[in-house]
Amino acid sequence: MDISQRIRTCDLLTEDHPERVENAKTGMREPHRLNPLLRGIAFLGVFILVGIVASLIIVAAYVLTTGDFKVLEKDNVHSSMTLFEMLAEVAAAVAGYLVVVYGMERRHHPFELRFSRWPGLVVGGAIGLAAIAVCVGVLTIIGNYRVLGLNFHYNPWMDIVSIGVCAGIAEEIMMRGMLLRLVEEWLGSWGALVVSALVFGLMHTSNQDGTLWGGVAISVEDGILAATLYFVTRSLWVCIGEHAMWNIAEGPIFGSIVSGNGKQDSLLVAKWSGPDIMTGGSFGLEANIVPVVLLGVAGLVLMVYAQRKGLLVRPAWVRRWRMANC
Repeated sequence: MDISQRIRTCDLLTEDHPERVENAKTGMREPHRLNPLLRGIAFLGVFILVGIVASLIIVAAYVLTTGDFKVLEKDNVHSSMTLFEMLAEVAAAVAGYLVVVYGMERRHHPFELRFSRWPGLVVGGAIGLAAIAVCVGVLTIIGNYRVLGLNFHYNPWMDIVSIGVCAGIAEEIMMRGMLLRLVEEWLGSWGALVVSALVFGLMHTSNQDGTLWGGVAISVEDGILAATLYFVTRSLWVCIGEHAMWNIAEGPIFGSIVSGNGKQDSLLVAKWSGPDIMTGGSFGLEANIVPVVLLGVAGLVLMVYAQRKGLLVRPAWVRRWRMANC
């Protein structure tokens, strides 16, 4: 199907939203289960409940099978517990998504996460890697980043799974699969872009070395880029791939701190030099002015492209007259 045909002609929503044509035709009131606010509350409730239960089950299973109670000690939080927390977050996000999509929206083959579209992971991964590589390349040219050697003793797999795969799945389901879609039904694509980008960035201010500037920077460079990738493709696979590879490239490969989460081991032994605005300081590359400018502009250009191609959803009050005449 051509990408320009994904906005339905009657309710002016895309295939990743529940159908509302019949309600518009008959004049019947929309079911409460389709209210975006109620769907958001349902997702949040399931997310919190499953997150708590999953955390307890994962840690208990690990302790019972290994007898290693050190995982519960404070000094071990950054290693094993980080992975357990991320796995629990993935379980919570997936559970909340399933409840909303299958139970409330009653979409049994959600377009944005349809399994047949999994190759989007590769496309998104290539975009995430290219985004970080270009920024690091610019910093290398201007002298703020230099590779000193290779770290042959570094085992990247735990970091790849936790800060890469798990973070990509959980955060993209929350931010693009839920928040962006739900706000889009009310404020349209441009409003959803602003809200989701701000929430996505500011949620990182609570990290170990989180800062307000770091949160704003992420909002601009990846909050906008990820949202526009979603609008153009309507694929969570693409967004998950981009997010996961962004984190993997940033930390385990190029050696930057990832989103203010503390010192990061990496395959490349790198030296960052210059003022914080050019290195990102304790927050990492994402607080660097280079990705803010380059990727922020790239995201806005992609958004303009989506607008010109007719891929964006209009606000609810603009769509209402059209729905009444379907």
